Amino acid sequence: MKLIYTPSKDELLLKIHPVKGRPNKESGPLKIWWDDEGNICAIAITKYTEELEEFSGSLNVIQLGNIWKAIKITDADISEAREELLRKIEEKW
Repeated sequence: MKLIYTPSKDELLLKIHPVKGRPNKESGPLKIWWDDEGNICAIAITKYTEELEEFSGSLNVIQLGNIWKAIKITDADISEAREELLRKIEEKW
């Protein structure tokens, strides 16, 4: 298993098994190679530093689906909910 970063391509590649040719699946910055048995041979992330910055920037944001899709939960919301839960627990004891 090898983890390779190529600065000239800004690509991070995790090679589990040897790969040949083009990736079997590409979706946005993600490339995946697999063998005939369906085992993943390699995964690459293109524009790695750009994707890393975007990922790091959104660590404090939780995306919800369906009816909650446009709702964002902040640290303040979590603290408020936690305090309310602790008050309810104290009332029960």
